[in-house]
Amino acid sequence: MQLYFRPFACSLAARIALEEAGLDAEYILVDEDGRLPDGRDFREVSPMGYVPAIETVSGFTLTEGPAILTYIAELAPEGALSFTGFSEAHYRMLAWLNFTGTELHKSVFSPLLGKKAGPEERAAALARVALPFDLLSRHLEGREFLEDRFTVADAYLLAVLNWCESAGVAIADWPALLAYRTRLRARPSVARAMAQEWPLLKAA
Repeated sequence: MQLYFRPFACSLAARIALEEAGLDAEYILVDEDGRLPDGRDFREVSPMGYVPAIETVSGFTLTEGPAILTYIAELAPEGALSFTGFSEAHYRMLAWLNFTGTELHKSVFSPLLGKKAGPEERAAALARVALPFDLLSRHLEGREFLEDRFTVADAYLLAVLNWCESAGVAIADWPALLAYRTRLRARPSVARAMAQEWPLLKAA
């Protein structure tokens, strides 16, 4: 299994999930120009040019972060990263994956961190952060995780919340979210994943 990643991009969530599940993978760094170590264009693997992408043990290539995280969760030992299918908790987890992808990743952070957004688009993205952050803060009050235990949805949300400072989002204005991020960063699988990618980020 091969995971294509960029340091501290949303692909960090997949690395965390693999660490948490104890699954082996080869990690392939995609450079800023979209080149792979073997010289290929990354779009040969992922047509949109986005990380993560994963080449599975059975030989197919999967893209789109929530799909990859769901795949890893289903490979993990039972209950390690997800819930039993057809349970309410399972579908709530899928909802959190999609919430993070649409309401935060694409709607807020992509414009703030991308190079193409102008001042008006950036201001609009910053204005959109309050509603989803307020919702998450209320939900996480008194909770350790999004659901009853750590899942791939937490891995994805943590990866996105790591971008707050770079994006100019004042996470300290939402203490419950800041505390959640701090707790998750101390989790062994998260700490290992971040430690593996931090030198690559600094060198970029």
